[in-house]
Amino acid sequence: NFRKLILATSKDIRVLLVKIADRLHNMRTLNSIDNNIRRVRIAKETMEIYAPLADRMGMNRIRDELEDLSFSKLNPDARNLVEKKVSINKKNREKNFKIICDEFISILKKNGIDAKIKGREKTAFSIWRKMQTKRVSLEQLTDIIGFRVIVDSIYNCYKVLGIFHSNWSAIPSKFKDYISTPKINNYKSIHTAVMGPNKERVEIQ
Repeated sequence: NFRKLILATSKDIRVLLVKIADRLHNMRTLNSIDNNIRRVRIAKETMEIYAPLADRMGMNRIRDELEDLSFSKLNPDARNLVEKKVSINKKNREKNFKIICDEFISILKKNGIDAKIKGREKTAFSIWRKMQTKRVSLEQLTDIIGFRVIVDSIYNCYKVLGIFHSNWSAIPSKFKDYISTPKINNYKSIHTAVMGPNKERVEIQ
């Protein structure tokens, strides 16, 4: 089936869009399947094939949902643990987000930059994967919320980067320039992380 899918998409990319949409619907209704072995097989296939394909297509929100739905079937205990721990400090994180966001907007305005700032809390699977990769506990993770700064030009992307790095210490290992070197799905953005207000580590795109 996977080989047929690749052959089909080489002729018309819309086939892949339909397949991903169909798989998302299947995952949303997975509990209607009585056979647990079959549910796990479908979830594993989704995690290993369809979520990476959605990522390659630049369909980030669909990728996140596919990963999270698969994670809930492949490792429900881990997902519940992450969800439970994340919910405990949710109010504090929301308060910190507003403080940091207000400070970012204030500094950008002083430098003549009109920007929109959005915050996005990482999914349970994304948090779990980072815990496994870095071999740290959830309490040690400081980048559960990421900031997205949206400006009107590439020039201003680099200007904002300079403003942030001038005001807060950058974390060198976290800098990635996907504007000069876009991802394979043509994603373009600058990623950085700084020791921001209150000496908190902040991820920014």
